[in-house]
Amino acid sequence: MSLAQKQFSRFRRGRVSLRRELRKQLRIRNNLEKDSFRKLTSLFGRFVNTKAFLYKEFGEFDLGIATRDLQAELYPVMQSHYRKVFRNIYDENNTTNTLEELKEDVLVFGRNVDLEPIIEEFFRTRELILSGITSNISRRIEKIIIDGRSEGLTLTEIARNIEKKVRPITRTRAATIARTETHNAAGFAHHKYYKQVATDYGSKMLKRWGATNDPRTRSAHSLANGQIREMDEDFDVGGLPMAHTGDPRGGARNNINCRCVIIYVDEQDVVSD
Repeated sequence: MSLAQKQFSRFRRGRVSLRRELRKQLRIRNNLEKDSFRKLTSLFGRFVNTKAFLYKEFGEFDLGIATRDLQAELYPVMQSHYRKVFRNIYDENNTTNTLEELKEDVLVFGRNVDLEPIIEEFFRTRELILSGITSNISRRIEKIIIDGRSEGLTLTEIARNIEKKVRPITRTRAATIARTETHNAAGFAHHKYYKQVATDYGSKMLKRWGATNDPRTRSAHSLANGQIREMDEDFDVGGLPMAHTGDPRGGARNNINCRCVIIYVDEQDVVSD
């Protein structure tokens, strides 16, 4: 056994409380979600106000330009958020697993690992989703303009309707995006972290699906609760394969507003409910 593998034996935590892990992961995600919600609400609010003002002043609105404008603002905000999620997840895992105690010549996750390629890899899986969000918001504005014109409303009245009708929608949308994107990024980050652990240290890692299990939990996730898989195996979630929470293969029905988490343990650890 190599020196690194001997040192890594300290990773094993013995007995792991599923409920404690659930609470810890959800607490981290909730804090990150709140931060994202504030930024998205501000961004969408400015966008709606700007488009309403420009329409009132000039009577013009171009769907393609509006969509591109919103993408140009949204993408950097989301990339920054993903980066924050990944760093929080890696740092928390390092602390929990006491990997900081390893010697300097051993890779320490969250410090020596280059997260940027991993974050970029995740972002590429989200670009289409984010693009759909920007086009949907822009189309809502366009519809209000078309309806207002057909009703003979003035530019000022149409602009007022844009602010009155689109802003509540964007706040709701911001909440869903913040919750879902934070959860998806965290699920991807956890999975990447522990796959690296398994690869670098030759540890046999197992993963277990953990559902919140309250009245809001969807039935497919309640049924998936407790499933145990090896790292390269998929969970069966409502008939769809998912390597981790937020896996895009699970589709919107398994990812939007999901609150499940995955518990990663060494095969010799014991997970208690």
